[in-house]
Amino acid sequence: MATKRAATAKKSPAVKRSRSARVYHVRDVLGTKEPVTAKMVREGLSPVVIGNLSEQLDMSTARTLRVVNLSKQTFARRQKAGKLTPEESDRVWRVADLVARANRLLGDEEAAAEWLRTPAPALDGETPLERATTEIGARDVEHLIGRLEHGIPT
Repeated sequence: MATKRAATAKKSPAVKRSRSARVYHVRDVLGTKEPVTAKMVREGLSPVVIGNLSEQLDMSTARTLRVVNLSKQTFARRQKAGKLTPEESDRVWRVADLVARANRLLGDEEAAAEWLRTPAPALDGETPLERATTEIGARDVEHLIGRLEHGIPT
């Protein structure tokens, strides 16, 4: 599943799971032991979740940072501090939620990651990940997933 780039990302112990485990929840995507709550997001998630998200998306950490609108320098500071800001955590959660939804839709992590990285005509040629860099764009992707779940032509 993971490329060499994503494999170099630091993983938390919670990410270790069998290949047959389904990754249908945000906690699974981010590699947390418990469900991600609003309180956890307000307090700031661990920067380790970026590496876990990169692995799920089969992308480099640098590309994942672009998706969640976080510079490399800021990420380095967050790693030293040990947590992301609430706003950064919220953006990471938003993308992880879309990954979990795509995994449920397609039933396969690799297919979902590929779908999220592929331009979609229903999103004006943007990839779902490109569109999801804003809150309104993420809602567009959610609506697209909902239409696909219900067999509505896109």
